[in-house]
Amino acid sequence: MTTLAMIEAADAGIPTLHGVAVHGTMWGTLNGFLHAAALLSSEDIEVKRFLDHVGASVSALLAILPSIADEVDRGEHAAEYGALQHHLPSAEDLVRESRARSINDEFPDYTRALVAKAVAEGHADDSYSRLVEHFSDI
Repeated sequence: MTTLAMIEAADAGIPTLHGVAVHGTMWGTLNGFLHAAALLSSEDIEVKRFLDHVGASVSALLAILPSIADEVDRGEHAAEYGALQHHLPSAEDLVRESRARSINDEFPDYTRALVAKAVAEGHADDSYSRLVEHFSDI
């Protein structure tokens, strides 16, 4: 596999692409957090208090990103950290809870639809990394 430094040396546009990819990750994370904030606020729960409880989960997510990146790079989507079939009920719950509280459900419903499609296509036992195929021709 080619290293990022080698690619950057050959193509001056790669650092810009890298920056855009960082922004995409950042906005996805921020949108997820703000959706959670809207849900919590709908029940008069202080969002700052939520932060006292979410740290371990966010840390765990960051810890598995290298594994997910490796799966994408290899094109193999093993279910080391939870198969898509286990994500689907939680995504459905998030959509249902959003609707019940009149919180915009487009963001979680997009996720639910991605997971449901992959499961329907026979990838229920695959890792979340399988969803990369939705975003590219990999």
